[in-house]
Amino acid sequence: MTATSYDEIWRNVYGDMQDVGPVHHHMRRILRRLLAGLQYRSALEVGCGAGHNLELVREGRTLDRLTGADISEEALARARARLGGSADFVTLDVLGDPLPGQWDLVLCSLLLEHVVDHETAIANLAAMTGKYLLLTTIAGDFERYRAWDEQVGHVRNYRRGELEQLVEGAGLRVTEAIYWGAPFYSPLSRTLQNHVKASSSYGRVQRLAATVMTGLYHLNSSRRGDLLVVLAER
Repeated sequence: MTATSYDEIWRNVYGDMQDVGPVHHHMRRILRRLLAGLQYRSALEVGCGAGHNLELVREGRTLDRLTGADISEEALARARARLGGSADFVTLDVLGDPLPGQWDLVLCSLLLEHVVDHETAIANLAAMTGKYLLLTTIAGDFERYRAWDEQVGHVRNYRRGELEQLVEGAGLRVTEAIYWGAPFYSPLSRTLQNHVKASSSYGRVQRLAATVMTGLYHLNSSRRGDLLVVLAER
């Protein structure tokens, strides 16, 4: 997909999903737990979107450098509005040359499922990683959920163990892999999503449903499911 395509997705698909979506809520809960155990003074998020995770990365810390990178100018504009001058922002195609230098922490969240050449993307992420690489993406059966996934720009779901092998092939050591979401997110909600049109704006009923599902999702397993979180170290 082109930068223009991602701009359109940010205008027409992303939005309230990132703010109140139950999967994003629980993804950040998992990330917060993992980040609490890491020591870092600099952080880069590749595919920073509107900056939600950058807020999480700096939470309770004093950082020497915080950087957000994205291919979409629409996303970067939203991130700048959210973070102000507390972070630097740069336009980056993860399939091009990596940024010069390294950061203690590199975070890449819900991006790899969009990228056709994910091996190059992972190699570039590893090249920018000084200490930790933290990834989130989508696992599962892509054919089963294709109707929804293609609406939001996904080109793959990862097989169990596939991403871990690619990360270690890029020279990093995987220290934790979490497959979260069974049974209420995957397969139940993911199956229902196949019959829903993605929208950037939630109405009152959708917001109420998101609140109920956020509570219900506390019952999901962290050993089985289609939200994949991988932490690796150099």
